[in-house]
Amino acid sequence: MFNPFKRLPGDPSKRFNAPFLNLSDNSISRIYSQQTGDPDVKGIYGFDSVVRLNSTYLELVDRYYNWRGTWTLAGAFFFCWSFFGFFLWQLITILMQEGSVFSDWLFFICMWSIALLISWATYRLMTSEIFFSTYYPIRFNRKNGMMYVYQSGGTVLSVPWRDIHFVLCSAKMPLSTQWTIVGCTTEEDGDTVAETIPLPIDLSQGPEVILMYWEFIRCYMEEGDEYLPDLVDTIPWCPPVEKQKEGWLFGLLYLSKQLFGRLGLIVNALQLPIFFVISFPRWLVMATSKIPAWPAEVVAACQPAADDPVNKGAENNPPQVWRPMLGLQGKTRYAQSFAREREAMDRITARLRAKYGGQESAD
Repeated sequence: MFNPFKRLPGDPSKRFNAPFLNLSDNSISRIYSQQTGDPDVKGIYGFDSVVRLNSTYLELVDRYYNWRGTWTLAGAFFFCWSFFGFFLWQLITILMQEGSVFSDWLFFICMWSIALLISWATYRLMTSEIFFSTYYPIRFNRKNGMMYVYQSGGTVLSVPWRDIHFVLCSAKMPLSTQWTIVGCTTEEDGDTVAETIPLPIDLSQGPEVILMYWEFIRCYMEEGDEYLPDLVDTIPWCPPVEKQKEGWLFGLLYLSKQLFGRLGLIVNALQLPIFFVISFPRWLVMATSKIPAWPAEVVAACQPAADDPVNKGAENNPPQVWRPMLGLQGKTRYAQSFAREREAMDRITARLRAKYGGQESAD
């Protein structure tokens, strides 16, 4: 039986609406190749989405983690506006009005129906994040060549890495074009899309910048162990969500984080009031939700070696992690950390040029 008040989780693997139904759709700009690297990539970067990287698996946050709490805030605002500010107010008005005629009641009933419909829709939006999961992790296992996607209810979508088609697609926005990467499984015809798995990347900087993220994941899954230490060095810090809930302050910092440059709060000065407001529903979502727990079979398949020399997580974050997050490091510390990351990127891109420079990268 249909339950109009059943809460639907904001699970990206189930809620993401891809702008295409087939891999041959014109909205797909590129289909990446897992086996062939791009020798022209400008760098390698995880874009602050890496929860854990070791020699066995790479775990990322989900696509909507960056703006967790936004749906709760938007839903609460429009619910209050439609239900309390329109429905109840109009009801009180007509009850207090003397001499109301049938046409008045008919008009208000039509308006109430619209208001209740909006209230119902915004209620579902408002409750799509709280009391679910703090995040919906995506895990890549380089040992067994599998990709695991944590879904609402604790279920896991397990797909062989080589069976997924990773595509570059874009969405036109009022002031920019947003680019993202989506993993797709297909039907037997090899073209009809069956499942979509959005990766946690959504930027307006264009395909060249997005390529840095794709090569980060592809190098981890496809290239040799010699790449792993350098991949670790390209990660300045990791969100502390693996075994604990994100606190209010870190949530505010994550909303305000800088991806490029050292401008820090100067760039985000105008947005800080918005981030501050969003940080409270974000904290509410984190406080009421559960930390995702992988099933025993996934944990067993992803068990790293006890003496694994490669292990990057939130426990390795630098002291005063807010400094690199906001781009507010001192000149010397910034130069040191940037040099380490840039040198690691250069070593990886040099290997890619040497290995794939004589080939035509697959589109």
